Amino acid sequence: MKIANMLFLCLLLAGAVTLSAQDLGKETRVDSVLASVNGDPITLLDVMLESSREELRLASLYSGARLYSEISQLRKKITEDIIVRKLIYAKYQEKPFPIDNQYIERMLDHLAVTIGGGSRDSLVKKAEALGTTMEELKEKAKEKIAVDIMMAESCDRPVYVTPKEVYEYYQKNRSEWITPASYKLELLLVGRNGGRSGPDPKVACGKLSKQLKNGSKELFVQMVKANSDAPNAESGGAVGAVDEDKLRPEFAKVVKTMRPGQIQGPLETPEGYYFIRLDSIQKQKEIPYEKAAGQISKRLEDRQKEQLRKAYGEKLKEQALIRYYF
Repeated sequence: MKIANMLFLCLLLAGAVTLSAQDLGKETRVDSVLASVNGDPITLLDVMLESSREELRLASLYSGARLYSEISQLRKKITEDIIVRKLIYAKYQEKPFPIDNQYIERMLDHLAVTIGGGSRDSLVKKAEALGTTMEELKEKAKEKIAVDIMMAESCDRPVYVTPKEVYEYYQKNRSEWITPASYKLELLLVGRNGGRSGPDPKVACGKLSKQLKNGSKELFVQMVKANSDAPNAESGGAVGAVDEDKLRPEFAKVVKTMRPGQIQGPLETPEGYYFIRLDSIQKQKEIPYEKAAGQISKRLEDRQKEQLRKAYGEKLKEQALIRYYF
């Protein structure tokens, strides 16, 4: 691996760089090798195809060193998941079974929503920016589907959680069933180094402030799509509901004073200037046992299945040659 690629990879894994769609477009190909499984490489591209949406969510929750740490942990976890997936896919290739093309197309539709802004055309452009092709994405989709099927057959045997276990969990973890106040947000980012809204971010912020004053949701979404430098610009800047205690500090001070429908900004951050629209507020509430029981039962079942999957993956890894390059 070239020294330049190694330095770039180290920065990414340390969380020191969070790439936007524009940044990715400037790279010839995001293909730094993070690991290999029996000689089959796992690249940064493989990881980012699965991490991009979650990284965007993390950027709305954290900043600075905490954000870097969270992204690093996320990418390492996804790397480990891909290692196991490749080992299972190798078993599938020994005795392959047909996978209907409609399932692959559904997976691509999901990718179009998560990283392509909702359309296939946008997904094609994002794929090109990442240095890959739709054919490669189809192959990755097929691999994931095959692995999910094999994993389900090998690990997802029926598990049983007793009512006593469910009730005891609720009593020991009462704080989990107090839903904190949350804020549903939409964000518009003006990049610090200039971007879609012009070379001078302060001038751009001045213009946007006037245009967004007392603006509607429809106007805000339109302005995001036309001006935002964030990766989720094509989807209107929505980041969903964020718990009060997870708001990044720059946003928390402002959001807690806002009313639904109100727009505030620009707020200065390390990556640029944000305009925030508060869509709605969900007040804190306690979930009674009767309503929580079903969720707890499913959570405990999923936990048991996850333990079975983890044990299966570890067994496969023991028999494989795995190398890490970070």
